[in-house]
Amino acid sequence: MTSIEQAIEKGFLEDRVVYLKPVPHKGEMIKDPGHIAFFKMEGAGDKYTLKMDDVSMRIINPFKSAEQMNYFSEVMGEDLNPYKKKNEFWAEFGVRIIKTPELMRIGKKFDLSEPREMLEYLVLKTWKKEISTDWENTKNARYCFVDADHEDKKAIDEMDFAMKVGEVYGTLKNKPSEMKDFINIYYQSKFKNKIVPEDAEVNFLVKELKGIIDTDKEGFVGVYEDKSYATKVLIAKAITKGAILRQGVGTYAITGLDVEYTYPELVSQMQEWGKTKTEPIYAKIIATVKNKN
Repeated sequence: MTSIEQAIEKGFLEDRVVYLKPVPHKGEMIKDPGHIAFFKMEGAGDKYTLKMDDVSMRIINPFKSAEQMNYFSEVMGEDLNPYKKKNEFWAEFGVRIIKTPELMRIGKKFDLSEPREMLEYLVLKTWKKEISTDWENTKNARYCFVDADHEDKKAIDEMDFAMKVGEVYGTLKNKPSEMKDFINIYYQSKFKNKIVPEDAEVNFLVKELKGIIDTDKEGFVGVYEDKSYATKVLIAKAITKGAILRQGVGTYAITGLDVEYTYPELVSQMQEWGKTKTEPIYAKIIATVKNKN
């Protein structure tokens, strides 16, 4: 009998622990994580047997090699050949995932150095559309496998991002002009037909920034780190000076030109003119923005 250590060395088993975590999606009817029916009713579950191939209509082979299949056949005391006709082992073997508070909090644990749990892991991995192995790619998945240190990494990432949000806010605060520019750029990027009043007080600006942070942290950081930020600042200032006109929510015009732009088109045009600095209209916009009157 092959030992656990030998099985790990040969790649039949793995010396690590993973957790199967539910992936609730925003479109689901119940959005409160504290609700008894969030994701699914408490105590409800899913059972997964070997997945059947959608084309061949045969069960999918979960093993990487014949040697790995033979190892599990030896351990389980059964013939685990998935291509064997009327294989009663695979007709019965399955993994049941029951919704419990523990499942929702930390997931279902699989020790991949334990043969049965590794076999369950291999079975679940045949359900590629429903069960992901990449937390960043769970668009249509019901569950996702994560490493044991996933929560630690997640906590670190969240802390890093929180610090980034604080860093951006720290750069903007106490600078009314920069806060005003940022908020206007955020509005424009989100196609909101709003503009910060010229005489807006600091309390108003801080409240607006806080509202953005509370509802859209990713957007808050994303707008500030946008490579086109300087160009968008210029556009925001030009709008307040009347050198660029906003026509509706997503259409813009430059005073003196009979052309309409979408916001991305306007940004691209301004960047192009900014590189050459030979366009008279661009020079006029710059002069208008710099004019203190």
